[in-house]
Amino acid sequence: MAHSPKDQPPLSKKPARSDLAQANLAGRAPPPKPPQNGSQVRPGMGPILPVPPEQLFSMATLRRAWLGVKRAGGGAGVDGVTIEKFEAALEEELSTLRKQLMSGNYQPRPIRRILVPKSSGGLRSLAHWALQDRIAQRAVYEIIAPSFEAIFLPCSYGFRPGLGVKEAIAQLHTYRDDNLRWVVDADIQNCFDSIDGARLLKLVAARVQDPLLLCYIERWLEARIFNTADGVPQKAGASQGSVLSPLLANIYLHPVDQCLMAQPHAFIRYADDLMLCCRRKVDAEETLALLQRALAIQALQLNPRKTWIRHFDDGFEWLGHFFVRRECYVL
Repeated sequence: MAHSPKDQPPLSKKPARSDLAQANLAGRAPPPKPPQNGSQVRPGMGPILPVPPEQLFSMATLRRAWLGVKRAGGGAGVDGVTIEKFEAALEEELSTLRKQLMSGNYQPRPIRRILVPKSSGGLRSLAHWALQDRIAQRAVYEIIAPSFEAIFLPCSYGFRPGLGVKEAIAQLHTYRDDNLRWVVDADIQNCFDSIDGARLLKLVAARVQDPLLLCYIERWLEARIFNTADGVPQKAGASQGSVLSPLLANIYLHPVDQCLMAQPHAFIRYADDLMLCCRRKVDAEETLALLQRALAIQALQLNPRKTWIRHFDDGFEWLGHFFVRRECYVL
């Protein structure tokens, strides 16, 4: 913990009571209100139908993808191509990449695995892709993301346009102030690395019907990480580091969101960090069991060292904030 709660003033004051006060005693509550920050569902956005490759991978699309990758930064992949080197022959490089993507001949390069320190301690494994692969992934992300944003539920806050930690914390304030003060604070164990590629591809195919897009997503899932700890190449899957991995994780966890919100529950998910708020401890215990069953269907499980049932009066940390009683502090 970076700061003691006594070192800072409360982050926010208690908001007015909402309609959640009418929630039933089983600890369930209406689903979170739609975000008011512009991240609204697009009612007319349907599945991605097959389109001619020259329309999918236009030069304008690839230029936008390149700008997004350039803003994100990052070093060279295994081929040694840096952002500066790519930009020196930008039109030629994008044209070559476009021809590969349109023809179906595009193949991802080998991936290097790197380890970066976590803020909470330990190391996080990231897949480091070549620059051309990051541009291709960014282009595909821009094509398919709106179709999935149209079906994602408002309980999902991580890696979504117009949503983030601020909005997730605000929703937790609302549940707390509606007397849902027993919480299930849960973390999915090795979430990104545990995603089943075949199951994920079926979920993607339910919205993406263009065969070329599906082909490339499958190739990225099957791409090889060459510098593994045991020397045996592994599939990249949806491992962190890919431009697409946050979206793919949200797609894979969407059935979990649906299961939890079918009741509905007072549920907040930020990527693989989950929070469920209940009125009584027994309700929290029952909700935790439901969450475990929903994850098991997706071949996932909770991290027992990072999953607890807590009460607001006892205090807990979540998404870089410390909650205790009716106060909240930035860590």
